[in-house]
Amino acid sequence: MFDKIKAMLAQSGLRSGPHAAFRERDIAVAALLLEAAEADGGHGDDEYAMLRALIQRKLAMTPETALQLLEAARLRQREAVELFRFTDAAKRAMDETERAGLVEMLWEVVYADGVLDPFEDRLIRSVAALLHVPDRLRAEARQRVLARRTAADQ
Repeated sequence: MFDKIKAMLAQSGLRSGPHAAFRERDIAVAALLLEAAEADGGHGDDEYAMLRALIQRKLAMTPETALQLLEAARLRQREAVELFRFTDAAKRAMDETERAGLVEMLWEVVYADGVLDPFEDRLIRSVAALLHVPDRLRAEARQRVLARRTAADQ
């Protein structure tokens, strides 16, 4: 029975190749950050630099490990047909505070280029809802990001 389950998991790619080195939670976070960076039709250098910096800092990874995680997340992202796969993995692995922190990271990525596109805003609203992050926490996360950006510009 267990051999059948392991074989099915191996066939689905859940724990093979570059994915195997990372926790599902970390791949989910990186994939959602990639989605945010690309929500407006592609990611610019600012968004991608912010994304890499967040992964290194928040997930305590070296630059090389962060790039490997991003590669694994990009592969997983290509396989996925919806965000639920990633939001569900994050929701199961994180408490509410950590999920709100993830939403704040998403705001950091979309504001990295200084412009909030309507598609980016819609993506974050959807992800926050799927993560069961209340609107109040989502809005507070956005305000913290905007306050940091304003302080950095002065």
